[in-house]
Parts: sequence; C-alpha cells; structure tokens
Amino acid sequence: MNRQDAFDSDPRPCAFDWCATEHGRTVHPDDEDHRSGGVAVTLRTRAATGRGLGHLEEWEIGLIRRSADAETWLVVEAPRGVSIALSREATRALVDAVRADRHLRDFVDGSPSGA
Repeated sequence: MNRQDAFDSDPRPCAFDWCATEHGRTVHPDDEDHRSGGVAVTLRTRAATGRGLGHLEEWEIGLIRRSADAETWLVVEAPRGVSIALSREATRALVDAVRADRHLRDFVDGSPSGA
C-alpha cells in the first residue's frame, strides 16, 4: 500500500461522536488528538483594563481531548494565540456562577437591571 492509498482509505472510527479528527489520515502524532469542529463566534471585546467600544474578533469554542488526557476540555481560542482550556468542572462552575448571580444573569439575558 502506498501513502496515497493510506489517505484514501476510511479513517479509523472514533469513540467520541463530537470528534472531527480524521484519525489515521494525519501525518503527525499530535494531529491524532480528538478535536471537535468548533464553533466560530464574532465578539466585541476589549482588555479588562481597556476603555472605549472595543473591537470585533473571531473566537472559536470547541472540545479537545489530547491523546494523553484522561478528560475532555472546553477550549476558547482568541486571536493572536490567546487560548484557555477549561475542565468540565470549571466550565460548569463558570456557567453556574452566571446563572446564580442575579446581576450577571440579568446582564446576559439583557434585562434592564443588567444594563
């Protein structure tokens, strides 16, 4: 079998239904990590110490589980190489904190008290 035949064959199945990696068709071992397709969002952001209206950026949110990982992580990737990976517990804690605090919840929901 030549190299092209290897790439033309069906990829190995993956245990994670969210995984978009074409296992067995990659060249580098790090490319075999489990990655979701990701969701792109356009966000208006600014540095926490910044002022003004901020600027629009494309961010991507997805899941990753590296070959050596025992768990899946939620990844938020911003431009200029800025990214963070949150464990399932950290993701739940962040979402729960927003839901639990009236002011944060109103801000997200667009309620007048969250203005």
